[in-house]
Amino acid sequence: MSSTNTPRALRAILASALVALVGGGCIALGYDFDRLPPIPCNRAEDCPGEDTFCGTRACAEGACTIVDVQPAGVKPVGQPLGDCQDVTCDGAGHAISKPAPEQLPTDGSECNAGQCVEGTPLLVPVEQGKSCGKDLALTCDGRGACMGCTMPSQCGDDGPCVKWACTDGACIRAYVPAGMVVADTVVGDCMAEACDGAGNLDQVPSPADAADDGDSCTDDICTGAGTEHANAANGTACGVGCQSCTEGVCGDCSPGFVCEGMACVSVGEQPVGAVCTTSSDCGTGFCVQGVCCESACDDKCMGCVKTATGMPNGVCAPALDGNNPGGRCAGADTCVGGVCRCENNVQDGNELKVDCGGSCSPCKGTWVCNGDAGCGEPIEKSCGLVCINCDDNTEACFQTQNQECFIGEQPKSFTGGSVYKFPTDYCKRMTCICQ
Repeated sequence: MSSTNTPRALRAILASALVALVGGGCIALGYDFDRLPPIPCNRAEDCPGEDTFCGTRACAEGACTIVDVQPAGVKPVGQPLGDCQDVTCDGAGHAISKPAPEQLPTDGSECNAGQCVEGTPLLVPVEQGKSCGKDLALTCDGRGACMGCTMPSQCGDDGPCVKWACTDGACIRAYVPAGMVVADTVVGDCMAEACDGAGNLDQVPSPADAADDGDSCTDDICTGAGTEHANAANGTACGVGCQSCTEGVCGDCSPGFVCEGMACVSVGEQPVGAVCTTSSDCGTGFCVQGVCCESACDDKCMGCVKTATGMPNGVCAPALDGNNPGGRCAGADTCVGGVCRCENNVQDGNELKVDCGGSCSPCKGTWVCNGDAGCGEPIEKSCGLVCINCDDNTEACFQTQNQECFIGEQPKSFTGGSVYKFPTDYCKRMTCICQ
């Protein structure tokens, strides 16, 4: 039976915590509780720093420590590309970053060359006049832009993770946000193809891609090793008529259920983990996500079914990454590291900025016109012997500049009148971008 769940994967990749130099030119990210004097605590949230992929803060016997430690050399999933750094776990719960000269930065333009200088990414414009564009028919302006286009197709071919635009003669390549799933080429492998934020496809966990074994008495759950087929909750309907699952086997109505009409129905207070319809069906008084739960389990990113948590049915536990138990995360949001992804202080999924954009709430920005030039310095573009639609809309540009907008809105263009320059006319143009 198919289900929508995923293994525990991404937590925050790099925490904004203590940064300390260690040997070999590396940087250790995160607090080292073993080297510091014991830090007293009552709960994990009392401990400084943030949870990372390499380890999770915990409070044990009144002192801060790190648990869920990843082995040394494991690379955090989803670490940024092109940042001149390589991040690995050190085996003690810390993320170690070291210079990686092969991780060259890129903005997708042939007119900028990426360099790594002592672990710092730099983009350096190539020389003016170098050929660029799809058929090398355009030229670099020496400031990092490929100029001379009149339509996006001159710049390059669109792909699943990259889209081209031509704005005021300049080629602009926009990348689909990291984490956006665009294909699932192998059904049932718990993986899918998603954009990596740099125009490429990457393999990512897909909670909805568990292999279906065709057995209605099993829950198909994606784990780190693939698909696990776990017993469905006792009382789950199966077969034809009055049949239900008991310990993963389809047969007569489960204990505590009787046949009424053509279905098995509850006749009393069911134990933890059994199927329920209302709270009165459960001995605990809590029916959560269709099973009797040990508690109300109503916090965000807490679930009570194995398909959402990986724990036995009826046990209230943090949700596996990619789940949204009870729909308590807003919209199409999911849980990552035990919190709703749109609230985890990390730019992930299809977010355009941290915790906003994509399936999260829209990101607020500001209209910026003509870069640093503003509306007072329109760009002059040749428009032939007769300029059309070159009315002076400078005032409209000023009314737009610095106003609030939402990231992802289409740029706004304004004309600022025309000017004659022998042997042709020029149209003054202004472009405002939400950023």
